[in-house]
Amino acid sequence: MKLEDLPKKQIFNVPDGYFDKLPGTIQARVAKEQQAMRPAFRYTLQYAIPVVIVIAIGIFWMVNISSPTTAEEMLAEIHTSDLVAFLNDSDISTDELIEHTLLDAQDADAIEVAVYGYDLDQETLDIITDEIDLNNL
Repeated sequence: MKLEDLPKKQIFNVPDGYFDKLPGTIQARVAKEQQAMRPAFRYTLQYAIPVVIVIAIGIFWMVNISSPTTAEEMLAEIHTSDLVAFLNDSDISTDELIEHTLLDAQDADAIEVAVYGYDLDQETLDIITDEIDLNNL
């Protein structure tokens, strides 16, 4: 049996003008779905974008808080009493500490004034040393 020998029957009936109306029907359905999606998308943008911007600004601010970048700035943030307590509790001797520090004359003078509290000129020092008999000490 050959395909050409089979009788041709119209099994399906298509209403008149169906294919003429089909593009309009499809476009109407697509437009209806797009309108339903737009408000949700609009509200998402309306509320989500400001939240994302605030979070980004917060992260940027937290990262860029004036964090010390040099050792001097980091040490400047530590209280002197905390440093003294640390040095007292550690096994570092004064000689070891001095070996690892680079002090110029100004730093040494500043430390001397801070420790001893004396800011004497050379003339006053000469008078004091003349009064003290160094041989009897």
